[in-house]
Amino acid sequence: MTMILTCLTKDYVVQASDRRLTRIMDGKVELFKDQSNKALVYANHFVFAYTGKAQLGLTPTIDWAAQKLSEKDALENAVYHLKDRANDVMKNWYSNRSLGEVMVGFVGAGFAEMKERGRWFLKPLRIMISNFTEKNGMWVPVKEFKVDYEPLQAGQKHRLFVSGRPLSKERQNALNKILRWCLRNKRAQRPETIGRFLAREILNAAETDECIGKNIMCTFVPREFINDGSISLHLGGMFLEDPVISTEPQQLKPRNLVSLHDRFAFPPPFDRPRIVYIDNSDNAPACYTPMYVHSGGVIPEINISDISITIPPFIQVPDASVGQ
Repeated sequence: MTMILTCLTKDYVVQASDRRLTRIMDGKVELFKDQSNKALVYANHFVFAYTGKAQLGLTPTIDWAAQKLSEKDALENAVYHLKDRANDVMKNWYSNRSLGEVMVGFVGAGFAEMKERGRWFLKPLRIMISNFTEKNGMWVPVKEFKVDYEPLQAGQKHRLFVSGRPLSKERQNALNKILRWCLRNKRAQRPETIGRFLAREILNAAETDECIGKNIMCTFVPREFINDGSISLHLGGMFLEDPVISTEPQQLKPRNLVSLHDRFAFPPPFDRPRIVYIDNSDNAPACYTPMYVHSGGVIPEINISDISITIPPFIQVPDASVGQ
C-alpha cells in the first residue's frame, strides 16, 4: 500500500509517493515489486498517484487510470468518468469479493478553475476518487467510488494531505511545522525544498513500515503552467562529471554520487510539471518518469538508464593579467 504525501500551496503543488507493491502471504507482508509506476501527469496541470489494489481487471491500476482519464477532454469530466468506470469494474470483476479486498484510491493534485463568490479562480486542489473513507488512519470500505474535492482555503499558506499508509499525528504535526517554516522563509519556500521534506518523510516511514518502499516519485505542478496541448516532461536538474581540459570534444555522464538534496534542482523555467526520482541511494540511478496523459492519448512510463552529453573542446584561457 502506497504512502502519498500531497502539499498544496498557492504557487505550486507537490506530490510524493513510494513505488512498492506488497502482498499478504500466509498472514505476512511479502515484497512483490519495488519499482512499480504509480503516478501520472494529466494535461500539464494535474498529477495523480494511486494507493490500494494494484490491478483492476487484467490491467495495472495506473495504466487503467491513465486510459480512462485520456477518454475525456476536461479534468472534471475525466475525473467523473474515472469514477464511473471504476464502479463498473467492481461490479463486473469483483462482485463476489468483500469490499475490504478491493479498495483503491486515486489521489490527484494540481490547479483547476473553481467558482467562488460568483467568480472563477485558478485554485490549488486535491481530488480523491476512492471506494473507502479514512478514519483515524484506517480505511473503511464503501460500496461505490466517490469524488472528494479539497481546495486550498482562503488564508491558508499550505495544506498537507496523507493518503494510503498513515502518518502518525505526531509526524504530521512535525511535518506541517516544517512546511510552515519553509513558506515563511524566502530562501526555503521553493518547491524543491518542499519536495525534499516530503521525500524524507516517506523514507523515514519506510524504516519501520515494510509496506512502504524507498523508491519515490516526486512530481511538481506550477501555478503558471503551460497547457497548450503539447507533450513535455521536465526532469529535475542533473549533475554531470566535471569536464577536463581537452582540445577534443568529450562525453560527460551524470556524477556517480548525487545526494538526495542535490536531486531536487530545477533549472528555469518552472512552467510545466517537473519530476524527481529517488532510489534511496547516492548512486546516479536509472531515472523513471510517470505516465503522461492527455485527451486522446497516453505516453507510457519512460526509463532513462544511461545518458551522456558531448561537449566541445574545453580549453583553459590564459590569464591576461599575468606578466603585466
